[in-house]
Amino acid sequence: MFLNNADSRFEDLFYSAVMLNTDMTYKTLRDLKENLVISNYRELHEKGLLNAIAKGEYKIRPETQLKIKKLLDSYGDLEKIANKYRQIALSNNIGVVSVQDKFYPYNWKNLSGMPQVFYCRGDYSLIDAMTLRGAVAVVGSRSPSRYAQYATDQICKELGNKGVTIVSGMAYGIDRQAHISSVNTKGGTIAVLAGGADNIYPPKNKDIYDQISRNGLIISEMPPGQLPLRQYFPSRNRLIAGLTDCTLVMEAGSVSGTLHTASFAANQGKEVFVLPNNIYYENAKGGLKLLEDGGNVLLGADNVIDSVARAVMYKRMALGCPGEVFFQDDKEDFEGQNDIEIIRELAKVKPEVISDEQWKILIRDALSLKPLCADELCVITMLPFYKVSKLLTELELNGTVCQEKGKYSLTFV
Repeated sequence: MFLNNADSRFEDLFYSAVMLNTDMTYKTLRDLKENLVISNYRELHEKGLLNAIAKGEYKIRPETQLKIKKLLDSYGDLEKIANKYRQIALSNNIGVVSVQDKFYPYNWKNLSGMPQVFYCRGDYSLIDAMTLRGAVAVVGSRSPSRYAQYATDQICKELGNKGVTIVSGMAYGIDRQAHISSVNTKGGTIAVLAGGADNIYPPKNKDIYDQISRNGLIISEMPPGQLPLRQYFPSRNRLIAGLTDCTLVMEAGSVSGTLHTASFAANQGKEVFVLPNNIYYENAKGGLKLLEDGGNVLLGADNVIDSVARAVMYKRMALGCPGEVFFQDDKEDFEGQNDIEIIRELAKVKPEVISDEQWKILIRDALSLKPLCADELCVITMLPFYKVSKLLTELELNGTVCQEKGKYSLTFV
């Protein structure tokens, strides 16, 4: 997917400079918006507007006016900082994404306090893919047991091969294993960093950083060049939880950043799964406490898939396939077109032009994630039962699907 580069997004870079180098806060921005002074954060770069605010031409809180005056005093320095961000971004092939963009992550759109601007390096199409096929946060100890590391490897590979995207923070231990195990799978992997997207932290993870840059996606709300300071990690953990559909805690001690990620996920209304472990193992006590507090026992990829599938179903019903798609008006022009993204979008807005063979493609796509009964396929496709039943029978006869205990699954994935 094309991403706007830093040359075309100076207002976004300037906003990052403002939020990181002045005392401007989200509360200040909210005051400006609620009083109709600005419509979005990009207007902070308009010097004429800032001068009018500083002179008292708008009715806002005194502290907001004072912050705008301070911003004006440092305006030149902020432009220099934004230019520095731009140069680092351009030299490191880092893209800029704004909340104003249509391809801003779907899950973040539905949460408060997510970044207005963030930066990324790698394959941004993973964001679209995970919206339609699901994403799981995998977090845990930086010094995991062999058991937790093995379980992370197996579960991440299985989920990734089913098309689920694995998201983690590129730390030592569990994070690193999660990325290594999923980077070359169908679902791929996304690393959310506490420092700039160009900043490899920890430095010894350069090998996995390079792999993710080529085959996955690196994301950070911090501008290019920013070091990963200690105070940025809790926000990074909240972004990981917010980006995904559920969280897997593979191993965590009593005091651990992993528990923060789990807490963020639970507060966002998402399920938290915990790998069961030895009650006498100190590094497992945080995870065991999560189980005591109502977390789900992680027994394997299958129960995670159920959770992801529910989230994916609601997203597909709400959005279809994000992005621009060309719609043919003539049904004959559409015959033979088997691009899955086009079929998904057309099924939402113009289902009458889709042939039986194309409906079968959508059914196979739904079953690639997990086995489903006919009623669940009716909800996903929005087709009547008699139609779904007919299509399933034909798919059974040609050996594409099989039925067991009332649920249909692909004979191969």
